[in-house]
Amino acid sequence: GEIFGLGGLVGSGRTELARMIFGLDEKDSGRLIYCGKDITPKSPYDAIQKGIGYLTEDRKEDGLLLERPILENVSLVRLAKSNRFFLNLLQEKIETKEMSDKIQIKTPSIENIVLTLSGGNQQKVILAKWLFAGAEILIFDEPTVGIDVGAKGEIYRMIEQLASEGKVIIMISSDNPELITMCDRVGIMRNGKLVTILENENINEENILRYSMGVIEEEVQK
Repeated sequence: GEIFGLGGLVGSGRTELARMIFGLDEKDSGRLIYCGKDITPKSPYDAIQKGIGYLTEDRKEDGLLLERPILENVSLVRLAKSNRFFLNLLQEKIETKEMSDKIQIKTPSIENIVLTLSGGNQQKVILAKWLFAGAEILIFDEPTVGIDVGAKGEIYRMIEQLASEGKVIIMISSDNPELITMCDRVGIMRNGKLVTILENENINEENILRYSMGVIEEEVQK
């Protein structure tokens, strides 16, 4: 597993690329290869079946059922993936509670409504949803926007732990220090294209800005 960052200016195509990877938008070309296999999804449902999870930038609009309990939110994707019409509710409660404890969702009960949680804990609920469904590739789009400093540290530690467990992490961020600190490699988007991939000591503020703004012209070979 590794943490692969995607940087670039607003409108550079970072989120659009994530949506294509998850099968939300059509693409002109390209394939998604994982462990030597072509797992390019044809739809979000297909992406879920292939172990891809997408934590969207607007978690309140796209990632959560705010008026529903934590239990329902966490179970939702796994239910869709399994094609089951009925749940063993007791088993779901036990496993959801275990997942909630594992990623430290701060709540008195998994029956609590998601809207009552802090931004950091709402983000954890979305992460729990994808881990519960068995996702091996996780796309984080602006994972710490709207989250306080303490919760940011928790999210960072979770992402690092997931990568150490072998999961593939794609982190989209407009926070350059976040990319520099967290990522093994950073791809820079500009005008809908991946223009370079930075590694090691080349991941720094100056390079990210220069490639993002087009000061350095270089397009990654297809």
